Amino acid sequence: MIKFFRQIRQNLLSEGKTGKYLKYAFGEIILVVIGILIALSLNNWNENRKNKLTESEYYCKLLADFELDRQNISELYKESENKIETSKRLLLELNNKNKDKSFLLNNYLQALRTNAFVPSKVAMTDLISSGKLNLLTNDSLKNDLIRYYGELDKLLYQLEINRSKSLDRVFLYDDNLQFGNQYYDYVAKSLGDEIFKTLPVNDWHLDSESKYYKQFQNDLVFFVTMSEREKQHFENILIEMESTYNQLKKECN
Repeated sequence: MIKFFRQIRQNLLSEGKTGKYLKYAFGEIILVVIGILIALSLNNWNENRKNKLTESEYYCKLLADFELDRQNISELYKESENKIETSKRLLLELNNKNKDKSFLLNNYLQALRTNAFVPSKVAMTDLISSGKLNLLTNDSLKNDLIRYYGELDKLLYQLEINRSKSLDRVFLYDDNLQFGNQYYDYVAKSLGDEIFKTLPVNDWHLDSESKYYKQFQNDLVFFVTMSEREKQHFENILIEMESTYNQLKKECN
């Protein structure tokens, strides 16, 4: 093709048709410019197409993170409800005359045990660290994402404080041996029956005036309160994510 155009230019010059040559040269420049513009347009179109695909993929990845968080929150919410039920059951059991210390202590652990909520931030972390946050063209959704993760950090901080306060209760007993040790069965199995029987026996669970009895009772009330607060925090997280979650579902679909 280039050889063909060169031949035309040479023929025009050799025939002395300078005017026609200049017009032809100008036309050829126009064609080249048009060709470059078309190539740039095609390249931009292709880049925009790739960016749109990447944007859609990120919306789906973000949605997957949200759905995983919702599932984990649902499970942790049930755990909080179980801790409340266990603590209330122990408070009633503590008031019974014929109560078993090992039952109280082992279920105390169930009321105390709490799992931390670790949100999935894989997609958002990738977007920020890779500098691709600007690929999200839905400004409303992008702003909601930034706001949500900011609020989430605050709620996670509150959850961690609650969790730490609950776990700290186990270290407040000034004499774990007299108390009977919270890890009753574990101690018995580790030491063996022969040694375990040599340890001092304190039937504090039968004496409502015992400091251990009162502290144990206070712990259970505290666990109920903290578990109720956990539930509130989980509910708040779900409320905070609702709008953003619904937008992500639309964008991913």
